[in-house]
Amino acid sequence: MRILIAILIFLAGCGSVAYSYIAAFVQIAMDLETTQSVGAATSIMMETLQRIASGDIPQSTGFLYFGALLIAFSFVYLIGKKKTNDG
Repeated sequence: MRILIAILIFLAGCGSVAYSYIAAFVQIAMDLETTQSVGAATSIMMETLQRIASGDIPQSTGFLYFGALLIAFSFVYLIGKKKTNDG
Protein backbone atom coordinates (compact mmCIF):
# COMPACT_ATOMS: atom_id res chain seq x y z
CA MET A 1 0.00 0.00 0.00
CA ARG A 2 2.90 2.33 0.79
CA ILE A 3 4.34 1.91 -2.70
CA LEU A 4 0.98 2.62 -4.33
CA ILE A 5 0.54 5.85 -2.37
CA ALA A 6 4.09 6.95 -3.25
CA ILE A 7 3.46 6.24 -6.94
CA LEU A 8 0.19 8.20 -6.90
CA ILE A 9 1.85 11.18 -5.21
CA PHE A 10 4.72 11.02 -7.72
CA LEU A 11 2.28 10.96 -10.65
CA ALA A 12 0.37 13.92 -9.20
CA GLY A 13 3.66 15.83 -8.95
CA CYS A 14 4.60 14.98 -12.53
CA GLY A 15 1.16 16.08 -13.70
CA SER A 16 1.51 19.39 -11.89
CA VAL A 17 4.94 20.05 -13.44
CA ALA A 18 3.64 19.08 -16.88
CA TYR A 19 0.66 21.41 -16.46
CA SER A 20 3.02 24.26 -15.63
CA TYR A 21 5.03 23.77 -18.83
CA ILE A 22 1.96 23.18 -20.98
CA ALA A 23 0.43 26.41 -19.65
CA ALA A 24 3.63 28.27 -20.56
CA PHE A 25 3.58 26.92 -24.12
CA VAL A 26 -0.13 27.72 -24.46
CA GLN A 27 0.66 31.29 -23.46
CA ILE A 28 3.37 31.39 -26.15
CA ALA A 29 0.87 30.06 -28.71
CA MET A 30 -1.68 32.70 -27.71
CA ASP A 31 0.95 35.41 -28.14
CA LEU A 32 1.87 34.04 -31.55
CA GLU A 33 -1.76 33.88 -32.59
CA THR A 34 -2.29 37.58 -31.98
CA THR A 35 0.58 38.63 -34.25
CA GLN A 36 -0.18 39.75 -37.78
CA SER A 37 3.01 39.04 -39.74
CA VAL A 38 5.43 36.13 -39.92
CA GLY A 39 8.38 38.31 -38.90
CA ALA A 40 6.62 39.43 -35.74
CA ALA A 41 5.74 35.83 -34.88
CA THR A 42 9.34 34.67 -35.12
CA SER A 43 10.43 37.69 -33.13
CA ILE A 44 8.03 36.82 -30.29
CA MET A 45 9.11 33.16 -30.42
CA MET A 46 12.80 34.06 -30.25
CA GLU A 47 12.14 36.50 -27.39
CA THR A 48 10.23 33.80 -25.50
CA LEU A 49 13.01 31.24 -26.02
CA GLN A 50 15.59 33.78 -24.81
CA ARG A 51 13.53 34.41 -21.68
CA ILE A 52 13.24 30.69 -20.96
CA ALA A 53 16.98 30.20 -21.56
CA SER A 54 17.83 33.07 -19.22
CA GLY A 55 15.81 31.44 -16.43
CA ASP A 56 12.60 33.43 -16.65
CA ILE A 57 9.98 31.31 -14.92
CA PRO A 58 6.49 30.88 -16.44
CA GLN A 59 3.48 32.46 -14.76
CA SER A 60 2.24 29.14 -13.40
CA THR A 61 5.22 28.85 -11.06
CA GLY A 62 3.02 27.66 -8.22
CA PHE A 63 2.20 24.46 -10.08
CA LEU A 64 5.87 23.92 -10.89
CA TYR A 65 6.98 24.26 -7.27
CA PHE A 66 4.02 22.28 -5.95
CA GLY A 67 4.81 19.44 -8.37
CA ALA A 68 8.46 19.42 -7.33
CA LEU A 69 7.38 19.34 -3.70
CA LEU A 70 5.06 16.38 -4.34
CA ILE A 71 7.79 14.47 -6.19
CA ALA A 72 10.25 15.03 -3.35
CA PHE A 73 7.61 14.06 -0.78
CA SER A 74 6.86 10.82 -2.63
CA PHE A 75 10.53 9.79 -2.48
CA VAL A 76 10.81 10.69 1.19
CA TYR A 77 7.57 8.84 1.94
CA LEU A 78 8.75 5.74 0.08
CA ILE A 79 12.24 5.66 1.59
CA GLY A 80 11.35 6.84 5.10
CA LYS A 81 10.68 4.23 7.73
CA LYS A 82 7.91 4.26 10.24
CA LYS A 83 8.95 4.25 13.86
CA THR A 84 7.53 1.31 15.74
CA ASN A 85 6.52 1.60 19.33
CA ASP A 86 8.13 -1.21 21.30
CA GLY A 87 6.49 -0.11 24.55
